[in-house]
Amino acid sequence: MTADRPTDRYQPALDGLRACAVAAVIAYHLGMRWMRGGYLGVDLFFVLSGYLITGLLVDEWEKGGAIRLRAFWARRARRLFPALLVVLVAIGAWVAFGGPGIDRYPLRADGLATLFYSANWHAIAAHRSYFARFAAPSPLEHTWSLAIEEQFYALWPLVVIGLLAVSRRIRRFPLVATSALALASAAAMALLFHPGQDPSRVYFGTDTRAFELLVGAGLAFALASRPRLSPSGQRALHATAIVAATAIGGLWATAGGPPAWMFRGGMVGAAGLVAVMVWSVTEADRGWLGRLLSLRPLRWLGRVSYGLYLWHWPVVVIVSPATTTLRGPALDAARIGLTLALATISFYLVELPIRIGKLAGWPARVLAPTATGATAAVLLMATLPTAAAVATVTAAPPASTAVAPAASPLPPGTDPGPSPIKLPAGRVISPSDPLRVMLIGDSVMYDDEPAITAALQATGMAQTTELAFPGWGLTRGSGWRTDWPSNLARFRPDIVMGTWSWDDSAARADLAGYAELLDEGITVLTSGPHAAAGVVLLEFPRGGPRLGQTAAQAASEESGRGAWNLVASQRAAAHPGQVSFLPVAASLDIDGRFSTWLQNGDGSWARARKIDALHLCPTGAARLATAVAGQLAVAVGFPAPAPSWWSGRWSRDPRYDNPPGSCPDDQPPAGFAQQLTSA
Repeated sequence: MTADRPTDRYQPALDGLRACAVAAVIAYHLGMRWMRGGYLGVDLFFVLSGYLITGLLVDEWEKGGAIRLRAFWARRARRLFPALLVVLVAIGAWVAFGGPGIDRYPLRADGLATLFYSANWHAIAAHRSYFARFAAPSPLEHTWSLAIEEQFYALWPLVVIGLLAVSRRIRRFPLVATSALALASAAAMALLFHPGQDPSRVYFGTDTRAFELLVGAGLAFALASRPRLSPSGQRALHATAIVAATAIGGLWATAGGPPAWMFRGGMVGAAGLVAVMVWSVTEADRGWLGRLLSLRPLRWLGRVSYGLYLWHWPVVVIVSPATTTLRGPALDAARIGLTLALATISFYLVELPIRIGKLAGWPARVLAPTATGATAAVLLMATLPTAAAVATVTAAPPASTAVAPAASPLPPGTDPGPSPIKLPAGRVISPSDPLRVMLIGDSVMYDDEPAITAALQATGMAQTTELAFPGWGLTRGSGWRTDWPSNLARFRPDIVMGTWSWDDSAARADLAGYAELLDEGITVLTSGPHAAAGVVLLEFPRGGPRLGQTAAQAASEESGRGAWNLVASQRAAAHPGQVSFLPVAASLDIDGRFSTWLQNGDGSWARARKIDALHLCPTGAARLATAVAGQLAVAVGFPAPAPSWWSGRWSRDPRYDNPPGSCPDDQPPAGFAQQLTSA
């Protein structure tokens, strides 16, 4: 006797699994500390989708000897597309009517990529990190997973037809081939992942995430014709599923970062645990886990889980401390309540009527392309550009590229200037054996890497390795403890240079505790068989006012910045000869104050900061890199860079247009210079 196929009957526990998955993702995006690995909820969705879709295809093949592709794709479109269009139109309308909380500049490209299910590759091309913090996050940042699923739905039925055709001669061929494809995808993730670098390519890539869908597909193939389990076999399976569910819960609670091991088999293991759970709860006797997941509230949440996923992230972006007076649990409750309301409306008024066929025939065939075109038009009209293209550094550097002393943002007596780094005895820096500098940090350092690299290479005495990526910080995970030694062995740097802001709140909350953590990081970098000679910490620059930001929020950010800079500046005294702190933030200020634009030597102005008032445009990156090169020369000892480096190709690096329109070629408003003078 064979087991029931996945499509033979409704499986209520699968809706319960969906409910748990979407709850984990929402909790993760709300920043709840007890759900640090909640991003793995997407992995559960992937495994479940692969299982169900493959089961449907196998069932159709065995019943009729063929798979009607057009009908399959039409069902998928009716299930997924209408609700997505509603979200896109709502976001476009919100922006068009001046709603706060959304940056219109990147929304056009994000919206069109979402509309045509290519958001994951768009994120990769734009160098956008899922784990990064950007001042104005895209409300469509989460649609990368929908793109991967839709790409799978487009291609997988064709593959299944070929596999099932071969299976007439080789019975187990579909399972063996699917397993091989899954292993190849997992291997691609492991090989393409490099510790210390932005993991977005492997996290967003269809090729590197396909194994989760394929694990589910393999489960469907395996269960399609297997003998039914004996009662004792079912009991063993259900017990194993309880263990698997406990392990998944532990990963969801603790696997923040994500750590490097997650890309090197961890996600494969998580997918395997989910497959065990799916197998267990779809047995005729669902077991304890299946009965728990079949409870009515979980089943209902699972039914509306697609809408919950679609709406939750736009709600998180728009309903924020910058746009409301809510904070803490009250803010989270408002976000969750609004998400539930929107998802419920979407399910009963949009998704369900279309899915059950109330809109069919020629009206549906006409409406689908019309709705797609109208949605694209809304996005295009709502995001009409208000500024010109990206600025590059075309003007000459200031009359003097040396950074004039300015009021230090550090407390009096804590600005030591650049302390010397003691290189090993016999280490002579020369053009043939240049100083090797490894760059680390978050998105601000990531933006400055091209300029720092160009400035240091222009000395003829230094070369760099760029390892900064958005969202990095010592408190963002423990992977640096293992990643840094491997990077030291790989790149053999003399100096490690970095700055970051993700640890600001930790530094502000506990100066001494954060000093211990930073000391630990310095020890990791300056000890061991491939130790760097020294660590150079850059003063983190001040940010400017942002859309919807309150004075209290700005003061809190500045307090955190000051706390991190204070701890970093004190490390030079704590590690003499090994650590140098470069007070370079004044290079981006005017008279000790933040400025979006800086003046060139010829009196013209150029935008130095992106529209988020924090990250760097080419002019700002060049100013900061000039200060870094000048002060590093004092700390290590090498000549100043040739001034011509300012006009190099580095200023056209794609990161200065990430998100698109971040660095418009604009000028300060009328009276800007006078306002600075009188302030």
